[in-house]
Amino acid sequence: MTHPLQTAIRTQLLAIAEERDLPITTADIAALTEAALGAALTVPRPDASVQLTGQQLGVLIGLARGDFAQDTARRMCLTESTVKTHLRHLYRRLGVTTGAQAVAVAMSYGFLHPATHAPSFTMPDQPDRRAS
Repeated sequence: MTHPLQTAIRTQLLAIAEERDLPITTADIAALTEAALGAALTVPRPDASVQLTGQQLGVLIGLARGDFAQDTARRMCLTESTVKTHLRHLYRRLGVTTGAQAVAVAMSYGFLHPATHAPSFTMPDQPDRRAS
């Protein structure tokens, strides 16, 4: 039986690969999905005292989308260094050491939901600058 999170992870990986036109195989997607699912299922229990700032949430969403720090910086009107600082603080606050762990923990804490960090997501408190 497929875990519901496995489907969400696979969908996001496929969307990112398609958006970036990455030459990725079905075997690659399967391996990445299994790794992310393993990380997601070994995360600590949600801690109600964990809170994120708006900037940290924006950086987290970029991380979940698979964006590079430079892309997130440009979207949030920050420097790349500031985004990396937010990432370090975010990792410490969530008690993780990798981006995959941060996304998994954030999902378990309810900060992220699979549908809300799809590639077309607009950053919080930022106007939608996509061309109409």
